[in-house]
Amino acid sequence: MERTSQTHVAPLVVIRRRRALPLAGTIVARLNQRVQAGDLLGRCTLTPSHSLIDVAHALGLPAARADEQLKRKAGEAVSSGDILAGPVGLMRKVVRAPSAGRIVLQGDGRLLFEAMGEVFELRATYPGVIVGMESERSVTIETVGAQVEGVWGNGREEFGLLRVGTASPSEELTPANLEIGLRSAVIVAGRISEAETMRVLAGLPARGVIVGSMPSTLIPVAEEAAYPVMLTDGFGSRPMNTAAFELLASNAGREASLNAQASVRWQGIRPEIIVPLPSVGTADVPSEGVMLVVGRQVRIVRDPYPGMVGTIVSLPADPIELPSGLHATCAEIELPEGGIVLAPLANLDILE
Repeated sequence: MERTSQTHVAPLVVIRRRRALPLAGTIVARLNQRVQAGDLLGRCTLTPSHSLIDVAHALGLPAARADEQLKRKAGEAVSSGDILAGPVGLMRKVVRAPSAGRIVLQGDGRLLFEAMGEVFELRATYPGVIVGMESERSVTIETVGAQVEGVWGNGREEFGLLRVGTASPSEELTPANLEIGLRSAVIVAGRISEAETMRVLAGLPARGVIVGSMPSTLIPVAEEAAYPVMLTDGFGSRPMNTAAFELLASNAGREASLNAQASVRWQGIRPEIIVPLPSVGTADVPSEGVMLVVGRQVRIVRDPYPGMVGTIVSLPADPIELPSGLHATCAEIELPEGGIVLAPLANLDILE
């Protein structure tokens, strides 16, 4: 049968994720160690930054005289606040190091200053067992839990208690329904349409938000948000698909890890939320590359049934003429509340 796109909406699967430092550093975790969401895995020092300090201007002196007031030499390491030049005049003017770092070059009344890179700390973000390691760079964590993949994320990640902010997958999240009980939570809702809602989420504060959709005009607002934002169904005013909403709602009150990473389809990278769960019975690694077959649960991704989830009941062999006049290979899909509808295979996404 034909292949189509696939989204994981799974109640209990084995999940393995590589957690990596942006640069080579020190891994402090150990193989086979059990970790919690906030545990430190490793750290590294980020690339230093450079700035040109105009000593002559700061001291109010000609360049040659300013050079005479320099207290540090090229190559010398300094701490934040150390005096680099001066004091000069009645006001005792000085030039201080803006941060810890070192002097790279000096002369002509100026200094080239290299600020020490910030220390980056890599956290687990969800509980599990370390099953793999790459020296100085990464670890692989295995956990068991529920998984829901999205289609867009703003590049941030966080973990916290999962809470539901709307009564249905089609309801809009507004400032009016952002009650105190959602404070410091990863919030699940149908959709967002206003920038004001994003700002109120920041002040709540929220640990993250997962919605079916939002207008594309809110992308700049979401990218500036300090919390992760994930869309499960796309841009516009689509509801969250019922499979994702019901699965997340059934896990409300549990700790969840939201990684709103950008999608890179050719690498199989997508934003996702993982809800670690007690391992009851047998859990398997999510299936990849599954086929369209009768009985498979699918989501319709385009009009006239966007976001609706149903079950394939038939896969006609011949192309069918659509109301638009086009001919396409289609599937007959049974919707919970809409009877049996016809949808082109190109408009389907397998939920596995």
